[in-house]
Amino acid sequence: MTDRDFSPIDRREENEALSSLDLMDWRERFLVSILRGACLLGIILVAAAFPSAPVGDRFLFVGLYLALLGVTLAPLPYSIRAYAFLLMIFIVGANTILSWGPWSDGNIFLLAVVILSSLLFDRRVDVYALGAGVLFAAVIAVMQQLGLHQFTGANVPETNPVNWASYIIDLLIVGSVAVLAVAEFKNMAFKATVGVQNALNSLLGEKTQIEKNLQRSAEELENQLSKLHASAITVKEIARIQDVTELFSMTTRLISEKFGYYNVGLFILDEQKKTAFLQSSSSEAGKRLVGQSFRVETDRRSPIHLAVEQNRPALTSDDQLNFIRDENFPFTRSRMVIPLSIRGNVIGLLDAHSDQPQAFNVRDADILQILANLTAVAFDNIRLTNETKSLLSQLETNTSIQTQRTWSKLTSRNKPAYQYTPAGVRPVFSPEKSKDNDGLQIPLLLHGQSIGTIKLKRKGALTEWTEREQTLIEKIADQIALALENSRLVDEAQKSAMRDQMIANFSTHVRETLDIDSVIRTAAAEIRRVFDLKEAEISIGVSQTAAAQKDTASPHAE
Repeated sequence: MTDRDFSPIDRREENEALSSLDLMDWRERFLVSILRGACLLGIILVAAAFPSAPVGDRFLFVGLYLALLGVTLAPLPYSIRAYAFLLMIFIVGANTILSWGPWSDGNIFLLAVVILSSLLFDRRVDVYALGAGVLFAAVIAVMQQLGLHQFTGANVPETNPVNWASYIIDLLIVGSVAVLAVAEFKNMAFKATVGVQNALNSLLGEKTQIEKNLQRSAEELENQLSKLHASAITVKEIARIQDVTELFSMTTRLISEKFGYYNVGLFILDEQKKTAFLQSSSSEAGKRLVGQSFRVETDRRSPIHLAVEQNRPALTSDDQLNFIRDENFPFTRSRMVIPLSIRGNVIGLLDAHSDQPQAFNVRDADILQILANLTAVAFDNIRLTNETKSLLSQLETNTSIQTQRTWSKLTSRNKPAYQYTPAGVRPVFSPEKSKDNDGLQIPLLLHGQSIGTIKLKRKGALTEWTEREQTLIEKIADQIALALENSRLVDEAQKSAMRDQMIANFSTHVRETLDIDSVIRTAAAEIRRVFDLKEAEISIGVSQTAAAQKDTASPHAE
């Protein structure tokens, strides 16, 4: 039961009960303090009055003091100790009045009984104590005036009814004022105690609520930290994947395991964003749907449509009116669809299902959105990497084919070969006719194509080659192949420059005149000279056959 389960009346009764307990505790401590003080001061009073007091009073004082010690030291109930203490004070006051009448300080003891009764008891004991004191004084007054009682004190003045009336009236007035004052003080103290108790209860209630809020916040924080830790592990696993299929499978499986969702699916959209293709799913029911296409319905209640259209997470729960139940996942009570976007373009969707109501919140959406963005970036990077590898592979293939064609054409006319012998370096005019396969043969590879061969033989009987030596010779062969390719490129560059220069010179000589005959004559002479020809002929004019063919191809030409 919480603090809110109490009605105002129950709360007031509870506060009154608590205040009564606090007041009773204070009264017990107050009574103990008074009794101890009376025991200490009683010795002084008894010692001062004992020498001059009559024998009867001496026995009375000693008996009252012993009774006071017994009440103070004995483990008696509170009411017995309080009534006994008040009775002792009343006996002292009554004895004083019996001995001295209205001329003594007996009224002080009677008023003390009234005031202490108000402080020590809730019931109207103070009123009864005041009435008993007034009645006792009145009885003694009547008895003294009728001669039924004589004062035992020495030198007591004569007392008349006026003296007694004044004494009783003063006792009544002062006692009544004391009763009212103490009652008002008790009322104010009670209200203050209730107010303090209410404030304390309010503070305790607020403290309890704050503790609950702190505990709830701590649980939420711990939950978010756990999800952040899970997202960090997921990001680490996703970042190392270089295969698209493995990327999608790992993403759905890790999110399902780390976040506790019973199904997580990943869709890729077509270019028109009208169809979603399921690429991976974490549950068995979802895996049976992998490869199928799903139409993105233009329904405002559909979380898939909202995620694609608004490019932000869409959260739904079965306690909402816009919840659409998926027949493929009948246990779904909460669903969250996260867009996979690259540079503002939605390329896919991350679909999370939970069998708990209200399982997703904004913080979960933020965390999963980060994972979705990283998955989209990883997917795009893998796609770009694969495209780059494909282009590089095509480029290498084309380069290899071009290299093969170039060197095949180059070596078809001339196959230079040289051999080192003890007599020196000499050319080999027919290297393909050599049938000697002894020794080490290393191909000259250029872009994966063999453009030549290195043949090596050792001196003496040793014919084996170590792996280290073969590796070294292969590196030398690579350098030789690169040097040959560079030499070929330089040769082609020089030939290209010579052709360009020749064309430039030819154009310069031809353009020196504007006469048609001179242009033709100069062009024929330059062509014969440049190519070292026997004859060079240039003729101009259109034959009748060519003109007829042109007319036939364009029958509508005028």
